[in-house]
Amino acid sequence: MLNTLSRNNILTGLIWDLPIHDNMAPGYLKWMANIRRSHRRYIYSVQGDAEVSELIGYSERTSPGCEPFAVHLRNLYGDGFYYFSAGKGQIYLLMIMDGIIISGSDCVITENYFQEMVASLPESKYARLQVTEISLALLDTIAESCKSNQKIFKKKQRMFWSAVGFGIFLLLIASSVFLYTIISG
Repeated sequence: MLNTLSRNNILTGLIWDLPIHDNMAPGYLKWMANIRRSHRRYIYSVQGDAEVSELIGYSERTSPGCEPFAVHLRNLYGDGFYYFSAGKGQIYLLMIMDGIIISGSDCVITENYFQEMVASLPESKYARLQVTEISLALLDTIAESCKSNQKIFKKKQRMFWSAVGFGIFLLLIASSVFLYTIISG
């Protein structure tokens, strides 16, 4: 399933920045400062009940047109404890609570660690999240949503480069006319 997401330019494994940095250890703050400098930043506006906030994620992949899986899953299905098997005893995990992607999720973990998390979920602050396995149909829905967004992105990109090319063409014509008038005199 991770290969399917990757083929469709859908990012997983982003490092999501917390909206509030109160009571954070200095080591965490230093680590996040390094992440901010070395990774590509993805910013998404999120409409809450009374306010608009931003989700900020960082990824090692820097190619344009890529979109985070976590944002699509959040927009389509809301809060939850989402997972799917990534093969070879690995589980992809994503947690979304109150519309915010939980920092430290959006990752691949071992099956044993996942089982421990699910067992401790009822006693944690995430107890109200519904545990949902991500199916192939759900992935296909998200892939189609991403493809439509990527078509819009590519269309805008083509329009931009066409406008740049047309501007250069007009500049060449204007400079040719100017040079012709100077030379002919």
